[in-house]
Amino acid sequence: LKAISANLPSIYPKGTRKHAEVGKIVVESVRKGSKDGYVRDEFPYKVIEKETFTLDVGHTHVIECIGKPHGSNVHFSVTTYEPYGVCCLQGLKVSMGMHNFGEKRWGTGLLDDFRSVNDQNTRIIGDFTKMVRSPPVAQKMYEYMTDSKDNNWQLHWHKVCEDNGYGSLNSADNVVPKIQSACKLHAEMAPRFKRQTLQTRFFETGDNYYLGMEFTREYDLWKNNLATECVASLKVKASKDELKTIGRFRGIIMHHIDRLWYDACLETIRQGDVYNPGARHRVPRLYLINKLTDDMLGDLPVGESFRLTDRPKEKYEILITSGKQIVVRNVEGYISKMNKTTVVRREGNLTRSPDGNVESRVSLATFPVGHYVNFRTARVNDSAKGYVFAFVGDEQATPHFMRYSGLTGACINACLFNQFIKQSIEGISFKERFLLYSKETNWSNGEVVQRGTGANYGSDGFLRPGFPYDHFMDYMHSKVIESLESSHPNANVIASRDWKTKFAASMVPRGMELNPVFMKHLSSQLKKSVSNKFIKEASADENIGSSELKSILETRERQLENKRDSTSPMEYWEEYVQGLTSLESEVAERLADYHVGIAIRLDQICKKITEHASKLHLYNDRISSELENQPKPVDSVVDDFAVEAQNFANGLVTSATYSAGVIGLTLLDVLRGERVGMVFGAVLAAFNIAITFGTMTNVSRYKIRNEESRVVFQDKKMLGVMKGVYSAMLRQQQDAVPEQDNPFIAGLEEQKNAFLKNAKYYDYDEPKEFLAAYAVLKGNINDPANIQNFMKILETDFIVDKYHVNSYMQENLVNLYKSCHELYLSVAGDAEKSGSAEAENLFQRLLTFKQELEPSLQRGPTRWGFIKERKFCHWNIMACLQFFYSMFCVSSRKSALPGAPMDTRTLSILKQIRHVSKLNNNAILRRENRDVEDLYWATRESLIASLIFVTSVLVHIASYINLTARVGNNNSNFNMLSQTYRDIASWVLLPSSFGAILALFHFVRKFFILIGLYSILGRKVRSASSTENRDNIKKVRSVTLTNLVLVVLRLVAAAGAAVSIPWTLIEINFGTTSRELPAWIAVGAVGTSIVSFLFFFLVEFRVRYNLSPKLGEFVCESFRDEIEGMYHVFELPVNDIDTKQVQERETWEYVAREFLHKYRFDTVFAADRFGSVLQYIQSGMDPR
Repeated sequence: LKAISANLPSIYPKGTRKHAEVGKIVVESVRKGSKDGYVRDEFPYKVIEKETFTLDVGHTHVIECIGKPHGSNVHFSVTTYEPYGVCCLQGLKVSMGMHNFGEKRWGTGLLDDFRSVNDQNTRIIGDFTKMVRSPPVAQKMYEYMTDSKDNNWQLHWHKVCEDNGYGSLNSADNVVPKIQSACKLHAEMAPRFKRQTLQTRFFETGDNYYLGMEFTREYDLWKNNLATECVASLKVKASKDELKTIGRFRGIIMHHIDRLWYDACLETIRQGDVYNPGARHRVPRLYLINKLTDDMLGDLPVGESFRLTDRPKEKYEILITSGKQIVVRNVEGYISKMNKTTVVRREGNLTRSPDGNVESRVSLATFPVGHYVNFRTARVNDSAKGYVFAFVGDEQATPHFMRYSGLTGACINACLFNQFIKQSIEGISFKERFLLYSKETNWSNGEVVQRGTGANYGSDGFLRPGFPYDHFMDYMHSKVIESLESSHPNANVIASRDWKTKFAASMVPRGMELNPVFMKHLSSQLKKSVSNKFIKEASADENIGSSELKSILETRERQLENKRDSTSPMEYWEEYVQGLTSLESEVAERLADYHVGIAIRLDQICKKITEHASKLHLYNDRISSELENQPKPVDSVVDDFAVEAQNFANGLVTSATYSAGVIGLTLLDVLRGERVGMVFGAVLAAFNIAITFGTMTNVSRYKIRNEESRVVFQDKKMLGVMKGVYSAMLRQQQDAVPEQDNPFIAGLEEQKNAFLKNAKYYDYDEPKEFLAAYAVLKGNINDPANIQNFMKILETDFIVDKYHVNSYMQENLVNLYKSCHELYLSVAGDAEKSGSAEAENLFQRLLTFKQELEPSLQRGPTRWGFIKERKFCHWNIMACLQFFYSMFCVSSRKSALPGAPMDTRTLSILKQIRHVSKLNNNAILRRENRDVEDLYWATRESLIASLIFVTSVLVHIASYINLTARVGNNNSNFNMLSQTYRDIASWVLLPSSFGAILALFHFVRKFFILIGLYSILGRKVRSASSTENRDNIKKVRSVTLTNLVLVVLRLVAAAGAAVSIPWTLIEINFGTTSRELPAWIAVGAVGTSIVSFLFFFLVEFRVRYNLSPKLGEFVCESFRDEIEGMYHVFELPVNDIDTKQVQERETWEYVAREFLHKYRFDTVFAADRFGSVLQYIQSGMDPR
């Protein structure tokens, strides 16, 4: 770091106690005095700050901007709460080091992105929202607490106890070992936390660096338990007053645990390069506690803050260290010099109070966070005079701290109120202005909350909408009153579309929108809440309220209980009021004119919300983010040498021909006694190094992609395959399956465990009623009536009532309901089943196959996109052996050879699934067949990828050896390197011939695929329905022919390399009568490879580039009848749980995979052009 005077942190005048401290209050007359001036008086704030006074607000507007008070009863909590924290740091190190880590990625003088080249970029690269994983933070906390070289945190805990008068904890009941063991347990638990990644947000405000972040609930619980354990021994004999002090000390311990978390988090972020690639070398280390051991001043870096050991009251910061003495600055800005041998103690970097010396009390804090809005946008102060109470900023609405919308909302609040005042000057009536202000503020509040939850409303948000029905009714009651004050009681204004969407996100979980039983019980719950609110407000009405009135109203409600759900709101409340004959006329009139009117509007609003949820479901608008609706990309396709894998063959043939060229030129040099081949051979070897490295990295990524698809199958699709086969069995066969092997029970158990885990996570009591009902279900799992009873309990009790506040819990229950629905359809089906014995045998094999598949999976993180840690049995060389072994293993649909590789066993399972499907006229197991076939190709392609990788590695090493051999010989003479080394340099290229053979097999296969496509497209041209379609298909056919020519060129090059490499080696080392022929074959292979490379550029940047963007439509429309036939094959009966669009999208995904497996258009088009075909099918063949 370099201290530049223009960028030094600002300082406050000595004696400043507060930020933006008030010096004086000035009161000035609005009228001119007799001396043609304005009378004014000044009051020094220090004199009057403790004086109390009464403010008459009856003649002015009042705006509150005080934030949400704790436990407010006038704010609506739209979402549930989650733990959150903030940490603010300050000082020279922050000002100089943390505000410039967004500079050019590779340093000054080198080109980078446009912004950092053309702008003075002093902010963080990219969005200032980042993600950090919780396990590394927990591990770093443990390391800090147990570091033998730096015991500062251990000393810090001793000091915390001593400073608070509990030094006994350092001896009799040592607190440090407790914290160390707790941190170890926390680090061990962290990999199992529900939320593995936490969102952080960086703010740079002046000379402060602010880090806000989410916390895990597990950490929050762990912290509370640890603090309780630390003070447990103090509570044994403590008095009542002492318990209060101990309680405060417990809070201090929790605060310092948070410091430990943030200290570890900041360092994890820095070392993990979260700020910017390479920034960990420039971003300074930040500390959250003071060091309690001595250092030499000369050992501290620029920007570090410290205190003199012998004079600890004064705080300094280091400016310059380059001279004999060190230049420092104190908190008042005075510069001085100190010797490098001065004994000091490093100071922490938390933000200071305005005096610059003492840590700010609010520099670090943790608290629960959620989204809330004020019950009212404004309250009428004096309607006759046009005055109101308005609310701005956090007092009006605030989101999750990760979002900017809170600040934006505050700005909009201020602008809207300025507009409100301006309109009064323009002569607009108070009611019109109040209505407009209320409407636009409601819109702003909706935007504030939506930016915090995201448009997915629970699909991936940190916070989701969730609230009790009664709390919602309190909010809506206030909004109805507000609308009455503005003379605009329209329900659509009170609850706009965006707010109805938020309310529905909490009230109606996705999947229950069209469930009549659930919706009926939800309506009953909401109507009950409306009635309770009506009775509460009427009883509290100062004009008519009394305990006697409350009793009368409750009695009347019980009398009409059976009519509440069967009549309209207007009819019900009209009959309700008519039955209150015992009330005085004034009371009855007040109820009918005011309270009943509000209740009717509340009923109408609730009905509109539930109807809105159903409408959103029908149009698939409950998730408005397109992220959830996008078709899957090209790299989701798993097939035989799919899409990008075809480039590996291109790389193989190129490296093989270059290797052939190197050996061929060597042979010509040997035969002719020249050295020209040495030079060109060295060039080709150098090119080969780059080509083979690219092939190695790309094929590694391809292998990892296929291995990940195998993991996805095991985790997400295997159960579905087993359910499909189980459903193909007869009822008595299903009953004979043990409970632990029943796939439907396995799915239910998975959903049940997720629900129980979330119940514990969100601090719910043990759900005993749920467990009892679930036990009854499992008692007779194959009884349709028993399944229906459990589903009814879910939709009438657990989802709609007991767990309606937390949408995560509702989601778990809906998933459980869906699994029960699938089970019911399976056991209640009366369709005739053929081949049940074969299905039973297949099911038993799947049970074994599932157990065998797991050890073959390669789980774990991927580094740099192409490096993955694997067990020895999964190494590439072992995969090559498995590939060759699988060539000798035969599989039938009944069994595979014992000990056969996984791809052979998968193929055997696939054959039997096809057989069972065929026995049932291909009416079942079509999706399962597609999934297992993808698994087979993923397994097979993983082995082939290893084969290509090993070949590329060998050629890569051989190219290095050849390059060194030729460079060495060109620098001196042929005798400089031994003949043995030159022989090795030639023979090590032999594996290139194997790469050429691999490429040759691929190109032969690709040749016949293209021939077939060319023929099929010819038939499509003849049967085209219009001239336009005919011309479009002709273009596609022309591209196919062009690719066919390209494949022939590469095939010739691969064949030439495969033949010339071993032949040339034989000629060099043993000699035959052929002499130069293999060398010229090699040169021809190189030339053909170069020609094919140039031809590829023509194909890619001329032929394919000029293809229409509507290529997918042209191709697919030519095959529409066949594609729609595939759709009907893969189509499943529509349910009312998932939206129709989601179910259709899943079907179209299977259709796309099946169609593109049958017609390999990926051999014709590159990934982006091929993607247009894939996405057109996934989009439902919709030409829009």
